[in-house]
Amino acid sequence: MKISINERFKDYLTQPLEALGHEVVIDDESAEMVIAYPTLLPKDITVFKNMKYLQLLSSGYDTIDLDYFKENNIKLMNGRGLYSTPIAEYILGHVLNVYQNIPTYNQSQREKAWVKDLNHTQILGKTVLFLGTGSIASETAKRFKAFGSTNIGFNSNGRSIAQFDFCYPLSDFRNHLKTADIVVASLPHNEDTHHLIEDKEMNLLKKGSIFINVGRGPLINESKIKGNFNHLSALILDVFEMEPLDPDSYLWQTENVILTPHIASNSDLTEEAHIQLVVDNLKRIASNAPLINEIV
Repeated sequence: MKISINERFKDYLTQPLEALGHEVVIDDESAEMVIAYPTLLPKDITVFKNMKYLQLLSSGYDTIDLDYFKENNIKLMNGRGLYSTPIAEYILGHVLNVYQNIPTYNQSQREKAWVKDLNHTQILGKTVLFLGTGSIASETAKRFKAFGSTNIGFNSNGRSIAQFDFCYPLSDFRNHLKTADIVVASLPHNEDTHHLIEDKEMNLLKKGSIFINVGRGPLINESKIKGNFNHLSALILDVFEMEPLDPDSYLWQTENVILTPHIASNSDLTEEAHIQLVVDNLKRIASNAPLINEIV
């Protein structure tokens, strides 16, 4: 099978795919299978006249026209779960950074100041709210549970999910915000989650709590929350409404904001995970077995 990949994947995907007997080409519109991030695809997906399979290396696929894939019998698979572990470690790392006053100690070291009178906050006994109960939230909840947290998950219908002590419908999350010590948002972007968090929601959070968004930027209405999260210990953001973040955005200069440039999923094991997923699905195609993460 002729498989088209982007130049950025060439160094590590070419050999494993050729070892399975496939022809690997770079950004070739005549390929039968395409491996890509959504952002690397052409706006007009119909240029791939022979495409039978699209393997996304991202979990998100909200820019993909699913009807076109159904109508043309093209299989679509995503990368759900590929990045859950590094994102979970990112979340835990940033919470511990805040709770253990690491920035303050770093500054004291630079100033050669012997500061000992800071209190540290423990995760033990804290209530963690998870907006979304997918693989990212589950991996994160597992790690927080090891520290002794109570995990409350919110999903579309309140169905029970392993790793969460309680689960409720997402529509009910506002009633629980005042109980949260930490809120972790990993929701996809759709009409139900667009600007889900505004001034009202931030004001419901108690003093000293932490809010983290690693899902999609438009979950938060950045203009509406301005001035309404000063009571938080930290607002930790890896995603934004517009990326790159505008240099004039107030978020850059706000003291209790910790921002990173959409890198929570970065890992030294990413390439290995990509190879494993693609090779597994190619073997499944060859044996006519169910595909991993099949969307359509």
